[in-house]
Amino acid sequence: MKVKLCSCDRKCSVNEILKCIGVGAFGKVHKARNLKTGHLVAIKIQDCTNDKCMALLQECMLLESFNHQNIPKVMDKYYWEQKLYICMELCAGGDLDNSDMGTGFLKESQIAFVAKEVLETLLYLHQKGYVHRDIKPNNILLTDAGEVRIQKENGDYDDRCDVWSLGITLLELAEGKLPLVISSSNSLYEYWEQKQRVPHLRKRDKWSPAFHRFLKDALTLDPAMRPSVELLLQHEFVRNVEHEPSPLKRCLRRSKFLGSIRKFF
Repeated sequence: MKVKLCSCDRKCSVNEILKCIGVGAFGKVHKARNLKTGHLVAIKIQDCTNDKCMALLQECMLLESFNHQNIPKVMDKYYWEQKLYICMELCAGGDLDNSDMGTGFLKESQIAFVAKEVLETLLYLHQKGYVHRDIKPNNILLTDAGEVRIQKENGDYDDRCDVWSLGITLLELAEGKLPLVISSSNSLYEYWEQKQRVPHLRKRDKWSPAFHRFLKDALTLDPAMRPSVELLLQHEFVRNVEHEPSPLKRCLRRSKFLGSIRKFF
């Protein structure tokens, strides 16, 4: 994969690096402004003095091979002073686990919207032979318009693990917390498998029977019996969900308003 080499002058003339908006395994993510177009972008910056730089290059190459509206697009990449810069689409709405959006406050129609968007993205990935294996609220990003974007991961797992993770994610979005937190070395899935119990919504009367049935299907303990992403897309809970306008736009307006109040005080 080709990476542009650039001088300090080129870097400074193309992007103005703004505030840091995230820190992860692949370095820091900054909001930046393209000085030629004025557009805001997200830039991943990775120190290339360690082996994580190659992993980030591989991630970038993988993202460039995808063509799906719910996967963030790579716009540019360059190397400068032992650091790799990858410019990507900015998801200005943040993630579904950020402090302003929060979890546990989404309506069922909004949760169904998230479910359908994630399922459609997973279907695309699975058909190309990839497994995400890390579906969770802070890996589900939103644009300013409330559109869903999925941060991509990969690992040696079967695609049915993504269905289980989506079910747990929807539980967290509905109730604001995971159905169980354990401190042992066992995974949450292993705990439920050992107990032969299925995670479920605590406030049964608050949610529709369709939502309960969707979660029961997605959280089927036996992976061989768990429905595929393609089958879940036909489920009554998500079948009639419309993509536009996004029902999450109102949440974004509310979170920005609350954020402005916090800044004022």
